[in-house]
Amino acid sequence: AVSIIGSTVTGCSAWDGGVVWAENSESLSIAGVDFINNTAFGSSSVLYLDNVKQTSIIDASFTGNNVVSVIQTINSEIDWACRLGRWMPTKGAVFGDFSAPECNLCPDGYFGNTSGLANSSCSGQCTKGHFCEAGTADPEPCPVGTRMPALGAASNESCIPCAPGQYQPSAGEEECLPCAAGSFSPDVGLAACDPCPRGGYCGEAGAATRMVWEPCLAGSFNPANGSNSSAACELCP
Repeated sequence: AVSIIGSTVTGCSAWDGGVVWAENSESLSIAGVDFINNTAFGSSSVLYLDNVKQTSIIDASFTGNNVVSVIQTINSEIDWACRLGRWMPTKGAVFGDFSAPECNLCPDGYFGNTSGLANSSCSGQCTKGHFCEAGTADPEPCPVGTRMPALGAASNESCIPCAPGQYQPSAGEEECLPCAAGSFSPDVGLAACDPCPRGGYCGEAGAATRMVWEPCLAGSFNPANGSNSSAACELCP
């Protein structure tokens, strides 16, 4: 077992595995370490892991390390302590500058609500009725008055406002609802429909304008808002 804890490692060099070459080992533990400007002439300027049964990397950064790969694993997997909404490859070659727990953000349109995510698909595409910006752990619901019928919405701007004649009173929904007869919605993105005015009725569902309003016949009246048929009209006394 090998542990590197609470240090800065810089300027090391080797043919492979500029800092650590571990082969047929039980475990490697790295915590609170900054690897800076290390070099290898073959591959993996910092870590070369061959058949290491358990490797954990916690609170570590890798910056300016020079070679094609920074980490190379063979028959070995790394347990990164990434934050939710982030991922890191657990095996193979790892390139460039990176750190944990920051790791790689789950991309726009995806979310990561579990640990140990190993690729950019994270936990999957954002669920319907929701949106996921980069680094999202749990999908965010689209606001009231909107809908999202597809997977993979990337931002709040992706949520589709309800059309006139529709409404949506709840957040995180896939579809909008038609206004019931007796009501209408003249604008986009409404959370509720307006009741038709008194003195008449609105017989059509999904009305986008009060122009569907029909007045009560001469000699009758309707004192209530939101009526949906002529049955609401009462004979004048």
